[in-house]
Amino acid sequence: MSNTSTSTLSTTTTAVATSAQVSQALMQRISDLAIRREAWETTEYSRSNQALYGLIADCLDLYLDLTSGSDGAKHKKQGLQDYINLKGYVFKDTSPLSLKVIRCVFGDRDRRRLSTYHTVLRVAIADKWAVADVAKNIGEYGGVQEISLRKPGGMTAKEKAQAARAALMNQSVATLTSDMLNKQFNTEHIGENAVAVLTLNGDGTYSVHCVVRSTTAVNAALAGYFSANKEVLKGLQEQQQAQAADAAKSQQIANAAAAANDSQQSLAA
Repeated sequence: MSNTSTSTLSTTTTAVATSAQVSQALMQRISDLAIRREAWETTEYSRSNQALYGLIADCLDLYLDLTSGSDGAKHKKQGLQDYINLKGYVFKDTSPLSLKVIRCVFGDRDRRRLSTYHTVLRVAIADKWAVADVAKNIGEYGGVQEISLRKPGGMTAKEKAQAARAALMNQSVATLTSDMLNKQFNTEHIGENAVAVLTLNGDGTYSVHCVVRSTTAVNAALAGYFSANKEVLKGLQEQQQAQAADAAKSQQIANAAAAANDSQQSLAA
């Protein structure tokens, strides 16, 4: 055998070995994620959504790797298919890659739960979430169930909070002050929103137990207020829009009057 033939054979053998290694590494990666999922189910399922959100973030990371268009993407997809074959999962020809990723990681026992997680992953893909932002974004949406139950054209928890904030922040229903609150005063937090835990007393007053400076807590409170007071907020928004329209109209009239006055002065000159 010539040196050229030997070299070609060696190169081909190396390429095959490399492809197999990439495929095997991808299979191991999915297997590790599935093991993490099992650990989460048995130890943290009832008390830690953050672990779930982290798994979904890793699913997004895996999906992005499989669709990156890089030189190794083809072999990575083969690794995914090998894992599917190993587990005996069956998919329709029309099944999207995102569903395959979710099913491989979360198993095949609860189709409703798989559908929920797949919806979250599809939202993350469609909205181009960064992997590092997945947990934060799911929290702002109100959790995986909130995302999965969202109706077409419906509002997310974050959007509800924004709507409530826009309608409410120009008004104040009370001013709270006390020696205890003054001890917590910090000029760095001036202008920031916060929420308080209150108890309604028999005389109509409220007892303030604590003040929480947390964007997540504020958004959750505003979203809850929006859901319970849609009609009130709608009225406030319509009132604000009417006031803004009146102000704009008044400004236009003033501008037109000023322009007419300037024109008359120019003619007189």
